[in-house]
Amino acid sequence: MHLNPSHQDTLFEVKDGIAVFTLNRPQKMNAISQRIFDHDLPKLVDRVEKDDDIRALVISGAGGNFCSGADVTRMQGSEGKPAESRNSGLRKTLGVLYRLINLPKPTIAAVDGIAFGGGFSLAMTADIMLATPRARFCLVFGRIGLIPDMAIAYTLPRAIGARRAKELAYTGRSFGIEEAQNLGLINEICSPEELLNRAIWMAKNIAKGSGEAQALAKAMFHRSHSSSQAEMTDAECAAQEAMRKTNFHHEAVRRFLAKEPRLYDWDEIIKSG
Repeated sequence: MHLNPSHQDTLFEVKDGIAVFTLNRPQKMNAISQRIFDHDLPKLVDRVEKDDDIRALVISGAGGNFCSGADVTRMQGSEGKPAESRNSGLRKTLGVLYRLINLPKPTIAAVDGIAFGGGFSLAMTADIMLATPRARFCLVFGRIGLIPDMAIAYTLPRAIGARRAKELAYTGRSFGIEEAQNLGLINEICSPEELLNRAIWMAKNIAKGSGEAQALAKAMFHRSHSSSQAEMTDAECAAQEAMRKTNFHHEAVRRFLAKEPRLYDWDEIIKSG
């Protein structure tokens, strides 16, 4: 299913509660077109936010690359546009990306090949990142005299620290999977053949947990970067009280006391394959 049936720059499928969004411009290494910015990404976020049957989201790229960034042909003639017009477009895109970052559902990026510029930014919106040995990352913005955007100025320092983020921005150098893993960007390395299936498998099994608890945990972790310890104490107490009232929690406790199999146990999921 396409988010916009008039073109196939992206693909969107929902199966067994898992949404898979695929950038589908392999001939351009999945560069993000204006149509994707204006239509597909906003519709993706709207759908995943509002559809209660969607429990998790996987973002991938077709044809051996994740995304080479924004399509540079979009920049032709942009100098002649009023600053207000350019800023309005960027603000709209950033608004969608911040909603994507804060979706109340787990998100997984499945990165193969190039994740440069806006592609790196898009991957960083996800909660979890899986990648192949041939994955490469780069903040290419500096090569054309721009700052890192598409929300990566928010996500990257929180993931690797400001000092390392600044070095990557200043140099605009590319780096591979080993450094990405050492920086803490990658949760798991998969072969290209296994990548998407592994991401979907992980999403399906994470979705067996409490969606309410996962949404609140995600919100709490995001909030922690700008909150004091006292504020986080209050937030944790309020969130935990809300979770104690959920059916998931009641059933999990009942099973524990009855010595029945746990309602959600990742270690057992791993054992069962």
